[in-house]
Amino acid sequence: MRIRQVIGALLFIPSMFGIHLIWISGAILHLFTAYVAFTLGGFLVGGATFAFPILGDIGVWIYAWNKSGSFVNGYSIWVLMWLGFLVLLLALMGLGGWLARGDDD
Repeated sequence: MRIRQVIGALLFIPSMFGIHLIWISGAILHLFTAYVAFTLGGFLVGGATFAFPILGDIGVWIYAWNKSGSFVNGYSIWVLMWLGFLVLLLALMGLGGWLARGDDD
């Protein structure tokens, strides 16, 4: 194994464990979003948000944006942080996989 492949494996292996944390935190964020929608609009809105996660997130984000008057508010910070960690994790996985690949010359 070359040093490039070792570094790639060192980057790739922890990111594989991190993907489970992204799933768990995404589920928690989704439940929080459904709870916020339930408190804002009742059972029907909360149920629709729970059934359609992406549309529910966008709807709660827009509602919080309208209420606070700022695009970056308490709710959107959580969503942006989760998306940022997801992008970072996927970038680490891609970089690790690219580095761990052997030379096919």
